[in-house]
Amino acid sequence: MHMEPSLVRSRVAVAVFFAVNGMIGFTFLPRLAQVQNQTGLDDAGLGIVLAIGTAGGLIVGPAAAYFVTRFGATQVTAVTLLVSLPAIAAIGFVNSGVALALVLAVWMSMDALTDSAMNTRALALQSAYGRSIINSFHAWWSLATIIGSALGALSAVVGLSLPSFLTGMALVSAGIVMWAWRADTANVPLTHVAHSPLRLSTLPLLVRSGVGIVLGFIVLAVIVEDVPVRWGAIYLAEIGQGAAVIGLAYVAVTGGQTIGRFFGDRLVDRWGQASVIRISMGVVAVSITSALIQGSAAAFIGAVALSGLGVATLFPAAMNAAAQLPGISPALGIAVVSWFSRVGFVIAPLAVGLIAEGAGLRYGLAIMVIAAIGLVAIAGRVDR
Repeated sequence: MHMEPSLVRSRVAVAVFFAVNGMIGFTFLPRLAQVQNQTGLDDAGLGIVLAIGTAGGLIVGPAAAYFVTRFGATQVTAVTLLVSLPAIAAIGFVNSGVALALVLAVWMSMDALTDSAMNTRALALQSAYGRSIINSFHAWWSLATIIGSALGALSAVVGLSLPSFLTGMALVSAGIVMWAWRADTANVPLTHVAHSPLRLSTLPLLVRSGVGIVLGFIVLAVIVEDVPVRWGAIYLAEIGQGAAVIGLAYVAVTGGQTIGRFFGDRLVDRWGQASVIRISMGVVAVSITSALIQGSAAAFIGAVALSGLGVATLFPAAMNAAAQLPGISPALGIAVVSWFSRVGFVIAPLAVGLIAEGAGLRYGLAIMVIAAIGLVAIAGRVDR
């Protein structure tokens, strides 16, 4: 089917937004130990600072619906990305925990707004295309996180100073964002109801709309996605693996997720979202259970690679469902689900840690199996 040039150009521009957002947020992570040293933080202090940064997104996130409705998804995406870039660059210059907490809070606040706005814009384009394309946007985000991490690691290998590296990345990213802002011109707003601001009187409407099912879905999806990323390396170390093997856990998850997202739209169009979720989560439940029972590194790495493939379409599916909740604006639905996903990224590691403390890490990781089974059970309701 022939598409208008402006629509194709906007799709490319929004993919660029996703890619910049994914890349820039991962550039400094391989050098986080250096940031810790230059700020003089111990492990506990760094943990507190990182939590403060996350809190910035939790506080600002609910305002995304207002800004998107008031100024437009493209404008909010571009402006918040541009505002976040100086904060990323500043990470290379901070010399205290307080300064690091402030710049992280600014970055995560802008990231929360960017996340909602760019997903709203992506779903508007999907509506215009008349078929699933949302997974492809998230695929570019996933691929960009790998590129960002690789660039961060490479900068350390070649001896490039952290301030110079992050400043250079911010400047290049700013130019790319400005191009995408000008290129995204297709007039395809995603609005099927009037603006619904997030306030106390809106809460009963959110409950009646079925948002509870979608929020439950996103928490379960976060567990399946986040647990192997945060705990995979620890589990492999616990069963006696060396650094080379331990690093494969992260590569397996992110690589599988990236591949799954590039092919996800075709699968959703062919089989339907509910069927894709049921099959993929069934495979995840079986593979993770088998790997934990067997206890070998090879089995676990293979299982988390399958989990990366399996979770590929989950977050895009939640955003798509949020945009279609009856009686509330798409921008509000997406903002609420995006905000709640950040809560999930706090809950998931805590749950694993508590279970692992009492029964062992293997049982803690088994929470992924429970979450996958839960997703199989509610896939049909989310799809509807």
